[in-house]
Amino acid sequence: MSRVRSIPDVSPVRETHPVGVSPSFLRPILGGGTAPSVEGVLRSRLSPVLPAAVIAALAALVLILPFPGSLSVVATRSLSGTFSAIPGVALLSEILLVLLAVATAGALVHVVMRHPERRGAALAAAFGVGVAYAASEGVKLLVAQPRPCSSGDLRIECPPPGDWSFPSNHATLAFGAVVVIIVAIQRVSVAWLAVGAAALVAGGRVAQGVHYLHDVAAGALLGLAIPVALVAAIHGWKERTRRRR
Repeated sequence: MSRVRSIPDVSPVRETHPVGVSPSFLRPILGGGTAPSVEGVLRSRLSPVLPAAVIAALAALVLILPFPGSLSVVATRSLSGTFSAIPGVALLSEILLVLLAVATAGALVHVVMRHPERRGAALAAAFGVGVAYAASEGVKLLVAQPRPCSSGDLRIECPPPGDWSFPSNHATLAFGAVVVIIVAIQRVSVAWLAVGAAALVAGGRVAQGVHYLHDVAAGALLGLAIPVALVAAIHGWKERTRRRR
């Protein structure tokens, strides 16, 4: 009776990214092996990156809608006409922006004290917020777009001529703070809270009548993109330095 020899399975092993191992494009933001997989980012609500990605997509959609369309103008007039007369609307953005600044400072202290491995990325993100703010001021001077309240249709105190509308500095700072908080804390619940607060900052400026919808969309993209770009640049420099050793 002949003996049948078993043939070992030599089929190629498919490489996967299990949850907990960060793909390369997320490592600069979420720090090495603690980030979720690609599948986790695209399919799961548990990724701290997802709230910011949703806002970035919505902001980009507002900016790429066909022009000279009037969606942004119509939405701004509708919101400001409805909410600008409500007491306290003008303070909403200011209060929430201060809270985001306090949360950002707390997140940086948390990183310094508890997570030194995230320190470089968090500080790069914080520096990026300043760069984004400076960029927004430069774009304001180049575009020189009047504010919606400058037409006199709204009975509110409008910033003086020369204090231009596009993009929104408030939105830039608010969403820049979101990046710092996400990099430093890396918790999905905190990320959603930060994004919600930043969205209210931006929405409050539109409701107040001092910004168009596309102003805050552009500010949000600046605030998100520049800190993330600096974090990625720092990460790339560290990787190149490590490989040379």
